[in-house]
Amino acid sequence: MPTATAHARKSKVTVTLSPDVVRQLDAVLSSPEAGSRSQLVEEALRQWLHDHAQRELERQVAQYYGALPEDELKEDQQWSLAAARSARRLWDK
Repeated sequence: MPTATAHARKSKVTVTLSPDVVRQLDAVLSSPEAGSRSQLVEEALRQWLHDHAQRELERQVAQYYGALPEDELKEDQQWSLAAARSARRLWDK
């Protein structure tokens, strides 16, 4: 998952890992196409950050819809159904 900052100056961070985690990292890195430990950890953290942001967005959406009054929630559901029907008609052409 390379980004525009992939070539930017990087910060050095030190972490302490359990020996079993290091063994698993090294096992993954034993393949010829594998990069370095740093690259693998950066990619794993980037994926975790992406997943974390996605979960936070989902939490906020659920909180928003959970706080809607019943009449607004019903109206939103009606709009969703109308949009889905309209999209289906467009796709079925």
